[in-house]
Amino acid sequence: MEAAGRREQARDEARGELAHAQAGRVPEHAQAEQVRGDILVVEDTPASLQLLSKLLTDAGYRVREAPNGELALWSAQAQAPELVLLDIRMPGIDGYEVCSRLKTMPGLDDVPVIFLSAHSDTDDKLRGFQVGGVDFISKPFQFEEVNARVMAHLKIRRLQRQLAAQNEQLQRESRQRLAEIAHMNRNASASVYCAALVHELNQPLAAIMSNAEAAELFMQMTPPALADVEEILGDIKRDDRRASELIQRMRELLRKSDPVAQRLDLNEAMDQVAALLGSEARTRRVQLRTEPAPAPLMVAADPVQLQQILINLVLNGMDAMGAAPQAIGSDGAAARPRQITLCTRRRDDAMAELRVSDRGCGLGANQERLFESFFTTKPHGMGLGLSIAAAIVQAHGGRIWAENNPGGGATVAFALPLHRSAGEAA
Repeated sequence: MEAAGRREQARDEARGELAHAQAGRVPEHAQAEQVRGDILVVEDTPASLQLLSKLLTDAGYRVREAPNGELALWSAQAQAPELVLLDIRMPGIDGYEVCSRLKTMPGLDDVPVIFLSAHSDTDDKLRGFQVGGVDFISKPFQFEEVNARVMAHLKIRRLQRQLAAQNEQLQRESRQRLAEIAHMNRNASASVYCAALVHELNQPLAAIMSNAEAAELFMQMTPPALADVEEILGDIKRDDRRASELIQRMRELLRKSDPVAQRLDLNEAMDQVAALLGSEARTRRVQLRTEPAPAPLMVAADPVQLQQILINLVLNGMDAMGAAPQAIGSDGAAARPRQITLCTRRRDDAMAELRVSDRGCGLGANQERLFESFFTTKPHGMGLGLSIAAAIVQAHGGRIWAENNPGGGATVAFALPLHRSAGEAA
């Protein structure tokens, strides 16, 4: 008797829905103008499911039917719909649970879900929105309302997807432009890089020549000192590899290529730049010091772009000290030697920090404009070095800032997210 009563109630609801739906049914001459879409209708009452499916099909939509929550999830996973009309009160998995699961599935989390229910309590509606629904239609409904809401949410979703695609395209173009400008900036500083390369190459090349001459002498001995020659050949191979690495590093720095993030140690990146700019620092009579963190600081970054940031910051510090008058003590020596300090540290559990401090003229009154493009206080500067550094840092998910030092000079620092490998403890 109870089951028969439920069936009779369902038929009554279906008849009521039919009457309301037909009263607001979209005229046939207007159906061709409707926006088409792929809709999944989930309804456990057969009469209501057939009615709603027919009305939507007549309006020009592609309709799939699901009489319960389990089949709805299976159908959605098999082929993602553009929109779901979902009954709340269903045996087994109810509408709230179906919506919650849809929102956790890749490719389905952005599909709009409109709830259908004979219950229009505020709590029911709030719960529907909390689990991810975008709208709520009370039964019995008029199809004119259903159609209007479906069209509106399909249009919103399509506009959101179009906006996301355009945003992704703009980000790609932005990264490409940044890479091009960064390459131009590296070329502008090519003379410094080349001077550093020449100086660094002199050491392994001189060692190779000296070892080759020694090997000739050992070979002329009677009998030849082959053991000594073998050791010398090992030294020559080592110096050759070092020279090759230097050339490769310079080639990568000047080559135009798309940035590729790698897992690298910020301490090692700092040491490489200090070695690369060592000869430039000596030429300018600047002491270049490094203070590495006690443990590796692993970040995900493009090594060439990270190196470019550090080179720009160090060269800016050297320029600032070249522009500042140097105090001389009573003994004729510099009271405060020109010095640049590169320091790495773990900022917190999420970020690694690198600071470049100088003893130059400080930031002056233009600290707020420091990272603006084409802003410079140098007579022959382009105003791109710091703006490029800021753009690269931001593209890597970090931040950059500058401040005056209490004892004079300035510090420019940036922080990048720490990168941990799978299974690595925080």
